[in-house]
Formats: sequence, structure tokens, C-alpha cells
Amino acid sequence: MFATEARAATLGRAQNPDHPDWPEAQISPELRRQRAARIRDTAAAVGMTNAVLLAGIGQVETGFAHCWSEATWACQGPASTSCDGGPVIAGAADGPCSAEQGGLGIFQFDAGTFTDTINTYGPEIVTIEGNVEAVVPFLITRAIQSIEGVDNEQEALDWMNSIPIVAGDPRFEEWIYFVSWRYNGCQGCSAQEGKYRDGTLLLLSEMGPDFWSISAEDRCQLITSDSTIIEEDGDCATLGGPLTSWRSEASGHGGGLRWTKTTDDAEAVNYGVWRLRFEREGDYEIFVFTDDGEFGQSTQAAYEVSHAGGADVVIVDQSSAEGWRSLGEFSFGTGEGHQVRIDDNTGEPLVADPGGVRLVFDALRVEAIDVEDDVTDDPVDDEEDDSSSNVLGAFCALSSNGSSGAWPLLFVLFALRRHKRDV
Repeated sequence: MFATEARAATLGRAQNPDHPDWPEAQISPELRRQRAARIRDTAAAVGMTNAVLLAGIGQVETGFAHCWSEATWACQGPASTSCDGGPVIAGAADGPCSAEQGGLGIFQFDAGTFTDTINTYGPEIVTIEGNVEAVVPFLITRAIQSIEGVDNEQEALDWMNSIPIVAGDPRFEEWIYFVSWRYNGCQGCSAQEGKYRDGTLLLLSEMGPDFWSISAEDRCQLITSDSTIIEEDGDCATLGGPLTSWRSEASGHGGGLRWTKTTDDAEAVNYGVWRLRFEREGDYEIFVFTDDGEFGQSTQAAYEVSHAGGADVVIVDQSSAEGWRSLGEFSFGTGEGHQVRIDDNTGEPLVADPGGVRLVFDALRVEAIDVEDDVTDDPVDDEEDDSSSNVLGAFCALSSNGSSGAWPLLFVLFALRRHKRDV
């Protein structure tokens, strides 16, 4: 990895003449903006919407370079699709380049040799997206270990997402202290803190605040596979109405669902929406998951499907079966406005606790039937869906403090090693 300036200088690290605190990188303003967008969008897909914090780290680590061709004073790492098949940038401060021991990519992940790093973090670590998908859980784990009041993954994300990028703001300065210590291994080092502060402020100013702002809707990913599952807590799913009226249960598809009580009011108060964004126009079959009445008790749940031809309402008895229930086949385009919505005003009266009828909001599945380009019509059973479908947004956690969830086992490794000299 890029270690101290003294060590790096002896191994050929070139300083940026415009920003001497950071490595020199030959990257055009257009490419810097494209790279910032990839960092922003990839981070948002895993729940971090304040990605300028990550960009600041990349500025300090490599001058925002990801490919060796952008900083030829560094070592050549393995080939990367993010570099058009050329070598990814590798750190030049862990020995001669022939030893293949430097950190890889814009965030300089390092678990030993190049092979060790790839075996630890997976082959995608050499891509920009892979670097981002590794750095977010690494920071989450470190925040849980270090920040008072942050005890789980969601609280860590909330903390990072709430940090204002304003020099002197106590929360921003807490971040700067944290990242210098927990990412770089230099606790209380004012010079290193200054680099992270200036690097983050540079990226904010360079791209503009609006560039880094990304909403929940922006995080909803395109449906690109022939079988896609959208979980109730994913980025393409939204709960409406007072959140205090929604309950979470460790049940249903994927081990989680939400429910609220039904009403016979004229207008809905609580509702759930699955947003559908398609890469290819065509015909798709829509399924919803019900639990045979364990929590889904409504016998007249109304699912409104907004598609290319208008909108259709499909009534489902949530209590009558467990598993995937088809709402039918519909045509969809590639534009906005496609969704499935379920409202609480089913016509079943609201009853005060402990009675009443529960309406479940759980997973939704999209199956391609007849779409542009190559499409498979092979049926996919439920077991296959759970293991191989493109599940959007089911990011929970497996962390060192034992909280439950579904972060990959690799998450634990992030807590153990990113920089070989990390403390």
C-alpha cells in the first residue's frame, strides 16, 4: 500500500505538483467525473449515499487513479476490466514490484500478495465496483468498533450518510479523525487528517454538491436478469405512511417481511410500493410472496400493477397459500412509472390491538416472458431463486459484534485486514 511519504518517495512515488499531499495521477477531468459517478452509484447500491467520503479516501490513496496507466510510477497489478484489460494500480511501498505485495485499486486493498488479496476479497476487487463494495463494509465494521452510539450496520450507514462535508463541523472532523486512524492506521496524525480533509473537500467542490446527492429512487437498480427478486427492504421497495404503523418480522421470504393493519377507509394511509425499472422492454410475469396467514391475513389484498398498457388491480388472499403467487403477465417499457403497489384500505375494518387484519408487504419476483434480445423461458423454482437470482437490496449484516443478517462471510475479513499495517 502507499505507506508513509518517506517510504513511498524512496520507491518512486510521484507527487502531484498541484496537490503535493497526494500522488500524481494522469486522469482527465472527464474521467475523474466518470469515476466519481461509478463510486457514487456503487456505494448507493449498498446503502451509502454520502460517497464523497469514499472519493476523498481515493484521492489520498492514489490521486484518484485506479489503473496503472494513470500512474506509471506505481506497480502493475493484475488485469482489470475497469482498465480495459490493462493492469490495475498496485502500491509501490511494500517492496519491489516483482514481489507483488502492494495494495490493489483506488482504495488499495491489501491482504498480502496480489493472490492473497484476490483470494480474500474475490476477483472483483481489481475493479472499481469491487473496490467500492469492499470499502463500504470495511468502514462499517470499523465504525461499529470505534464510534460511540454505532452498534450495528444500519447505524454505521446512518452515521456515514449523515456527515456534512463542511470543514470544522464536529461530525465531519470526527470522520476525518476516524478515517485517518481506522483506514490509514495513523491515530491523531494531524498531517494525515489534513490530507483526508482536503481530499474530500476537493471532490465535493470539483463535482459539486448536486452531483453527490442521490435519492432512494436513484438507488433502485435496473432489472437486467431474466429472474429478479425485489425484497421488501431493498432499494426498489418503499414503505409509505407512518412508519410506526409498520411492523417487521423475521419471517417470510428471505427471513424478513413487513406488515400493517388493514382499514375500510376510503383512502389509504399505509402502503408499499415495488418500483420496477427495466433494462429491456417486453412481457414479464409478476409474483408476490405470501406466508399462508402467519402474518399475511388479508383475504382481499389489492395489488395495483402499473405497466405499459395502464394499470390493473389483482386481488390476492394472502392467507390462503405460502410461496410465490402470480399476479399475471404484463408488458413493460424501459421508462419510469412501472410499479406494483399495495394499500392498507382493503375494505377489512381496522380493529384496535390485539385484533385486526394484517396486510403483508414482502418480496416480489419478476420473470421475463418475451423480451428483447436473448431471453430464457425456463422456469425457475423457488430454491433456485433464493440462491441465484439477482436479489436487489437485501443487504443486512454479519459483523464482528454478532448482529444478524446477510452480509457475506467476507465481511468479517474486512474487519481483520485491509492494510497490512492497520491497527
